[in-house]
Parts: sequence; C-alpha cells; structure tokens
Amino acid sequence: MRVLFLTPELPHPADSGGTIKTSTILTYLGQRHEVHIICFRRGPLSQEQGRWCASVGQVETVPLNRGRTLLNLVRSYLRGIPLSIERNRSDRMAELVSRRLLGGEYDAVFVDGWLMAAYLPPAFPGLALLHEHNAEYVMWRRQAQQERNPLLRSVIRLEYGRVRRYEASILPRFDIVFAVSEIDRQALIELGAEPERLRLLPNLPERALLERPALSFGATEPLILYFGTLGWQPNLVGLEHFLCSVFPLVRQRMPQARFVVAGKGAPTWLRRLASRTPRVQFLGAVADAEPLYRRARLFVEASPAGGGTRLKVLNALARGLPVVASPEGAEGLDAVPGEHLLVAADAESMAEAVCRLMEDDGLWRILSENGRALVRSRFLAEAAYRPLDEVLSSARATA
Repeated sequence: MRVLFLTPELPHPADSGGTIKTSTILTYLGQRHEVHIICFRRGPLSQEQGRWCASVGQVETVPLNRGRTLLNLVRSYLRGIPLSIERNRSDRMAELVSRRLLGGEYDAVFVDGWLMAAYLPPAFPGLALLHEHNAEYVMWRRQAQQERNPLLRSVIRLEYGRVRRYEASILPRFDIVFAVSEIDRQALIELGAEPERLRLLPNLPERALLERPALSFGATEPLILYFGTLGWQPNLVGLEHFLCSVFPLVRQRMPQARFVVAGKGAPTWLRRLASRTPRVQFLGAVADAEPLYRRARLFVEASPAGGGTRLKVLNALARGLPVVASPEGAEGLDAVPGEHLLVAADAESMAEAVCRLMEDDGLWRILSENGRALVRSRFLAEAAYRPLDEVLSSARATA
C-alpha cells in the first residue's frame, strides 16, 4: 500500500521517547509498504538529517517554529484550540497535505499524534489512522493535580479542559485509533471513542538491548540510574521528587548509595539541584548508555505525572536492569509488581524498595531475568505491531 505518514517533527535523530516510537513505526511500515513522510522542520536540517531523508525516500518538510508565548496563548483562545495545536497550526501544511491526499496517490494516511490530526482532509477517501502517543488529556489532568502554584494550577486546569474537548473532537474523524496501552485505550473510550475502532500499538524498547549479555549483580555498584529526556515536564516532576524526597531517605539508610542522572535538555534549575545534592552526579546527554547500565544496580522512574508507557523503563527492563517505579511509571506495561519490577507509591516506600534492591541479590536476579522475559514476550515488533498489519491488510482486501 501507499501510505502518507504525517508527523510533527523529523524523526531523526531518534533521541526522545516520541521520536523513537515514530522511528520504530516508520521502520516497520517501510519494510511492508511504500511510505512517504510529511513533517514540520523546526530549523535548518543538519547534514546528517539530510542524508537520512535521502536514504528514507520521499520526505517533505514544512518550516514552522512557534514558541510557548503569551501571544500564541491569546491566539489559541481566540481560535478555540489548545496552545499546542495553535503552535503547530500551518496553512502551508494544510495545503500540502490536502494536495497529496486528495490527489488519489495514497491508500492510507497514518497521522502520528494529535498535533497533526487537524491536517486530515474530510474528503480523503482512503484509510485514516491516528496514533495517540498518549491520551493527552490525562497528562494535562495529572499536571494540574501536581502543580503547587495556585495561579499556574488554574491556567493548567483551563488548558486541560481545552485539550480534553479537542482530543474528543478529533477521534471520530479516523477509521482506526491506536493507543499505546490498555490504560490509554480506556482513557480514550472515556472521551467517547468507539471501542471497535481502537487498537493497541505499544511502545517498544531498543531491540539490541535484549541481545546483550546478562548483567551481574556482583559487577554493579551501589548506584541508582535515571536516563531520560530531561526537557519533558513529567520527567522533571519525577526527578525533583526523587532528589528532594526519596534520595535523602536512601542516603540515611545506605550512605554509600549514589544517584546518576543522564539525558538531554536539562533546565538550569535541575543542574543546580543535582550539583548541591550529596552523592548525585549529573552527566547530561550521553551517546551510549551501556556503561551506565553495566555500572548501575537499579533504574528509577519516580514521576507521578505523564501518560502512556515509559520507554526508558522498557529499555531498562530489556537490558535486564531492575526497576523501581511509581504506579504511573509502571502503568501500561502489564508488569507484575514484585515479579517484573518494584512499584512504590510514596517517598518512604520508594526509598525502601531502592534499598532492598541494593542489597538483595536474589530479588535483583529475579527482576533482571523476568523483566527481559516480559519484553521478549510482549514488546517485540513482530507481535506488538500485528494490529497495524491487520488493519492495513483488511483495508487492502476491501479496496
């Protein structure tokens, strides 16, 4: 089939949870169908990005780079759309996509994320697919619940309502909507999505992690690892909570424990917080996480915010590094607490779980082995992406 793939940014380099998922889907589709890409260009393409576009095939980009400014917020209210949608609004994009899809060249359109849903022409006669990276309204609701500043909390609550209404309005436009987990699927049903039109398309870890040798408890250090995108608000909420509320409790019980934070896009305040917290090392962006996986005794994901499934948690499980997570950090993975990872809902229980894994080599080995087994059974593309094959095959058969 000929598929037009709409995504809000060039998925190369794939260096965030969103672009990694997008890149994984593109690779899978490209092995089975003729796929053309249209996306926004937030700045000049690097030479490497240019080479990637040439290697992939037909890629068209539209320049757009709007910030989170007061002017754009006002515009979003005047147009009755969420700020994120206003920031990704483009007449040039709308004209280009309409011209491509209404020209009869494509059998299907794959809309990668809610930001691009507005560009689906109502008259497109082919198969229309929407991939929801997250149930967006759930993320905004959680952010409003977590915000401590009363004024900012009120603003976020208003935006949550706008996001909820907008997200509910776009779902009926598509033949099939893909959610990343059963929890997200239920959240979309709450918005009014028809259950028979919903499928699952889970996040997948880096497959090469499963092919590396098993880790050994004896070869690790009393080191806690966090490795993720540090410019994403839910990640920052979790890191602040761990640094300020959990890690001090861990240090009281295990003075030798250390915490390493790695990832790109960290704001200045996080760097300062890490630098003044004893036994914390901030690394910033790292090209290769393998040395960190080998040194660390466990991975932590403490965020009470966000949505979907955490790719960083899946990667840790795939590598065999035991995980301690908040309930939100573990959701959507079908993981059993105590069998695949440890789940802790508050600072005290999370510190206790961390210290337990630091010392219990038997439990450590069980979680290491079971985490990898979970990924092998449920999070490899040939099984996890079967619903995508089924939808496209069915459309081809009825065409």
